[in-house]
Amino acid sequence: MEGFQDVGYAVFERAASHDESITDWRTRMIGRSIGPAADRAIKRGHAIISAAARIIYRSGGDDFTMRKVADEAGLSLRALYQHFSGKDDLLVALFEESQVVFARLIERRAARCADPLDKLGAALYFATDPRQHTDCDYNAALARYVMLASVTAAEQVGHARRPVIKVLARLIKEAMLAGELEAGDPETAAASISLAYASYQFSTYLGNFIGAELPASEKLIRFWLQGMGARLPAGWEERLRITDDEALKYRRESERAAGTVSGAH
Repeated sequence: MEGFQDVGYAVFERAASHDESITDWRTRMIGRSIGPAADRAIKRGHAIISAAARIIYRSGGDDFTMRKVADEAGLSLRALYQHFSGKDDLLVALFEESQVVFARLIERRAARCADPLDKLGAALYFATDPRQHTDCDYNAALARYVMLASVTAAEQVGHARRPVIKVLARLIKEAMLAGELEAGDPETAAASISLAYASYQFSTYLGNFIGAELPASEKLIRFWLQGMGARLPAGWEERLRITDDEALKYRRESERAAGTVSGAH
């Protein structure tokens, strides 16, 4: 799970949800506002989401309330509710933003490679490497909220995952076209990986509920890719691994993006 503010990127292009009635928090917040009013609404929304992230980062989410978010953001409770309808709405927005930035970081990591299969591998190694993610307690708290929201607001959680699905589908398609993966539906393949990845993350941060020892990420990635027909020579992973220095750099960038460290704004 990653941070969620802009960190110098253009807003990630969102894929359309299967349910056109599901919209992201920006769309809901802007409403009919245009120009400066819309910009102010988005800026205020980011400030509120950052405030929520800081509370979760400090406490692990145990004392998360709308009142505390309002105080952290320097707003009245009434003003907060003008932007987000409640705790669930705000937490889904937080997850939406984490996925936007996560997708951009995955895409950037993949771009360092030239070969299509290496690009996909680099993206998957980045996604599954816990060293460069934000604080473990923060991720555990967010994972709990996402699991609960997956029951009460499944469509919104699914919509929030679309940026990452889109990046993976594009990388898979490129590898298929290059003949490095078996031909198939890239979207289905990306969804299959994302489904397994979500379970892997939940088991990593919330406790292993699989009933067997969790595989190392390298074995998991090989399983995914070989299941799509990739032929991976021994030692293929060596050039894709993230160094400790790189992991620390990504972690700091993620925390700045989430607004959970000083100087984030």
